[in-house]
Amino acid sequence: MAEITSTKELLVLRKLTRAIGDIISSELKEYLATLTPLFNQRSVFGENIEGSGKETPKGADQAFAELKTLYQNIATKPPFTLPRDLRTPLMRMTPTLELSSWEYDYACKTDGETKSIAVTCPFKWVLTYASYTPQRFKEQLADRNRDEASLQQFVLHYLALHVLVTRKPGISRVLETLHFPIGSGRLTAFGALPMTYIQSAISTSLPPDQLVIESTELSGKDAFEELVAVGDIEKLKDPLKERLLDLVASQG
Repeated sequence: MAEITSTKELLVLRKLTRAIGDIISSELKEYLATLTPLFNQRSVFGENIEGSGKETPKGADQAFAELKTLYQNIATKPPFTLPRDLRTPLMRMTPTLELSSWEYDYACKTDGETKSIAVTCPFKWVLTYASYTPQRFKEQLADRNRDEASLQQFVLHYLALHVLVTRKPGISRVLETLHFPIGSGRLTAFGALPMTYIQSAISTSLPPDQLVIESTELSGKDAFEELVAVGDIEKLKDPLKERLLDLVASQG
């Protein structure tokens, strides 16, 4: 991102970021609507998950063993502290997908002042199964009277999605070709739980801290959205084209 030096420039870039974001998010939602059948858990875990019909995908037991190991290493520790054992088959899981903004806390520093800001990445989203969004997950964790079985379903939906994506590399290749790489990261509120995300090949970032603080003071909210790196638009590449050009070059 080019250096921003004034609030006026920031506002112009924010408006552009949101306009580009509308187009990008609309495209991604259309792609995911088409790809959703690939995210059906039983296509990887087979009859280890309840469901109609008989599904016996290759490696289903190994995939479930991976899921179980992750569960026992993560879910039994804070902030979840769930029982170690898993009953099989697991309860039926929802197969539809949902996108939520990727958010993180940032310590903004200027002139000896430090201010905590909630930052949103407008071109990066947490990918979850429907109704298992990070916001609802946080509400579950904050509820002292929460139902243990319900919390376990949240953890299992996140872990199942993580294992599924790693075991179906074709999903990653398709999305990367469409300029939406998929990956896995962590968010502080959810400990070591892997959070599957999709982001645009066009990046975003924060302007100087002083401008972030000025913006939050004007808005009255300790929140900020990253801004688009316009130069990335010109750098978008076609992965297949690049591979074929490399092949041609290698043959002289």
